[in-house]
Amino acid sequence: MQSPRAPDRLLSRGATAWFATALLGQAAFIAFIAVFFGGAIASGNLAAVNAKPHITGYAPGDPLGNLQFLGHALLGGLVTLAGLWQLVPALRRRWPAVHRWNGRLFLTIALVVTLTGFSLVWLRGSRLGIGSDVSISLNGALIVGFALLAWRSARQRDFATHRRHALRAWLLVNGVWFLRIGIMLAGLVLAPMGIAIDYQGATFIGVSVASWLLPVLVLELYFRAERSHRAWRQVAMGGLLGVFALLTLAGSAAAAAFMWWPVL
Repeated sequence: MQSPRAPDRLLSRGATAWFATALLGQAAFIAFIAVFFGGAIASGNLAAVNAKPHITGYAPGDPLGNLQFLGHALLGGLVTLAGLWQLVPALRRRWPAVHRWNGRLFLTIALVVTLTGFSLVWLRGSRLGIGSDVSISLNGALIVGFALLAWRSARQRDFATHRRHALRAWLLVNGVWFLRIGIMLAGLVLAPMGIAIDYQGATFIGVSVASWLLPVLVLELYFRAERSHRAWRQVAMGGLLGVFALLTLAGSAAAAAFMWWPVL
């Protein structure tokens, strides 16, 4: 077997580096959800979830809204965990049947989380402003679209197409995680200049849109680099993924330190 070329290796290592930092960041996110929301449910003190600011959190006398809110949060942690499992090559090779069933679980929960998210925003009123609402809704619409495309291509056994759609769906599902990273990175840049992030302002709306659009655009560049026979594209993409790995690590560490840990 011919050994991989140096540009191919650099592209692969860049992708591995980014996924490793994403794994750490998402593990912290999952742990926070399990401890914070799971702990409140286990103790029976549902009002404890309001220790963390929410647009619309736990509200006495609103059982349906509370069920949607808490279910959305817990299923968000579960879908993040299921998505991470899908992307570990060794697990896919060793347990292909588990990969298939976990993929079905991931896509099903992704659809449920997205639909409950629509309900929370447009029916329950968990809204920051029209710009943020539209961004969240576009993200959700793309999740539904790519989840269904990934499902269809898997049933057709078109696994190359399935991989591309599934990766798009995975990144879009993680828009809420990318949003937190983006807020932290923007804050690290803006805070020294004395600029606060207004959650109805242009900066937040820009970060909100970038939280789902930028990862998908980077993924499309990665797909092109994979197919390209031009070494410079693979080298450039590998380097870009290395930069994003550092940014992901920094943003995840800041989110854990300033968003999640203080309310546990």
